[in-house]
Amino acid sequence: MAKRTVQGKVAVITGSSMGIGKATAKLLASQGAKVVINGRTESRLQQAKQELERAGFEVLAVTADISTQAGASQLITETIKRFGKIDILINNAGMSARGYFEETDPEVLERMLQINVMGCLHPTKAALPYLETAQGSVVFVSSVAGIRGLPETGIYCATKMALTAVAESLKVELSDKGIHVGIVYVGITENDPGKRVIDKDGSYLLLKDRKQRNTQKPEEVAQAILRMVEKRQFKRILTLLGKLNAIANVLFPRLVDWVLIRSKEKIRKLNT
Repeated sequence: MAKRTVQGKVAVITGSSMGIGKATAKLLASQGAKVVINGRTESRLQQAKQELERAGFEVLAVTADISTQAGASQLITETIKRFGKIDILINNAGMSARGYFEETDPEVLERMLQINVMGCLHPTKAALPYLETAQGSVVFVSSVAGIRGLPETGIYCATKMALTAVAESLKVELSDKGIHVGIVYVGITENDPGKRVIDKDGSYLLLKDRKQRNTQKPEEVAQAILRMVEKRQFKRILTLLGKLNAIANVLFPRLVDWVLIRSKEKIRKLNT
């Protein structure tokens, strides 16, 4: 399929005040897109907006909790009011959690589903009419943890697996509307200072510095997202480890079980 440019397109990126979302907004803007960034923390979102504007990019910042229908509607409404269209929606907003399932507070389970699943469904639902008009793209940012359930992050894995079902269903349902659907499975990525995850009791934990681990830079993930939009690709798994995980889970599921059972305490220590 011929490569499409994002020049002049309007791109909405959820969860874009930091990390992968901000890197994606910067990259798309550098390619000529008008970007809409989103987050729940006003101060951090405004810092990201100012950073983009200093680089000469056209940007709209919408502070809204898109895990709610009202917040998602606000994001899409303000985008249309400012730019009149939506060509690209990147569902990037999400949160990770730690803790064995039996130890996890039920309220944490509900919060994770609300943030990671409804935080993608609500914006997509609100944006679909405009994406159909533009014959645009909707991309879901998942994780290699959404390929295989892992100890200590079970609810996170479950929410990321759910995005696969959504993307696969939409690909079929929207096949006659000209909307491109994509899903990217991201590996371990460098985190910004102050990045938090939800602990099993509902409190927040600062995410450990990952510089000593084999990580991807957010800018590398952003490049993969851009290529997915340009080439209208459906699925893309990032990192060699992620690809090996996908292959092994299909061809050698018992071996994967054995490895994870033997490694579960080591995995738990890495996450504490």
